Amino acid sequence: MPISAQELVLRLAISILLGGAIGLERELREQAAGLRTHLLVALSSATIMILSTQFVFYQHYEAGSLVHVDVSRIASNVVVGIGFLGGGAILHDGIRTKGLTTAASLWLVATIGMCCGAGMFTLGLLTSGGSIFALVVLRKVEERIKKEIYLRLQVEADGGGIAGRARIEQALTVLGARVVDTEYVLDRSSSRSSFTIMVRLPRRDLEDAAVTALQDIPETRRVTVTRVTDLGVRS
Repeated sequence: MPISAQELVLRLAISILLGGAIGLERELREQAAGLRTHLLVALSSATIMILSTQFVFYQHYEAGSLVHVDVSRIASNVVVGIGFLGGGAILHDGIRTKGLTTAASLWLVATIGMCCGAGMFTLGLLTSGGSIFALVVLRKVEERIKKEIYLRLQVEADGGGIAGRARIEQALTVLGARVVDTEYVLDRSSSRSSFTIMVRLPRRDLEDAAVTALQDIPETRRVTVTRVTDLGVRS
């Protein structure tokens, strides 16, 4: 028999709340797929799940008709379809990859929506709790465990070019830093260069030393530092 209107509203409402909770965390991390995207994925998945299990009751089949319905067929395509949305959240920037965690959270939110659509609220709540634990608590644990630090250094200097890049990389290498990526722009009219360098330091306490080493280069005019959590900047 079909579910009641109250049960229908309850399933959709819980999918909105759980999907929105995970989306809010992504929104606070300034990801492209944030609160609204995760909420809509959860809501649409719940709707598809309800449709899969309930549509047969609204087709007005004649009494005594023998009808075979595979209720999993429509819902199973959610798993396939969400892959395209998750793929759009993954960005490649040179050697860096961003958005893997967001893509995984979108996939997870789709399953949570399906749980709510099927009326399996306990499973949906437990899965949501596990995902919030992974996104919030484990992130803090991971940051405490990691001793290395990634910096994006922007250096403005007189002269420059390949020679200037070599001096910068040499100053950082002395500290045990690893230069992951380097880009530079040379302004020939003013004979100045702007370098953008991605650096991995073995210890956090070497950050000040790295900045000082760059400032001690005679040609350096200004050094700007941005901390990043990993090569992907944000996950």
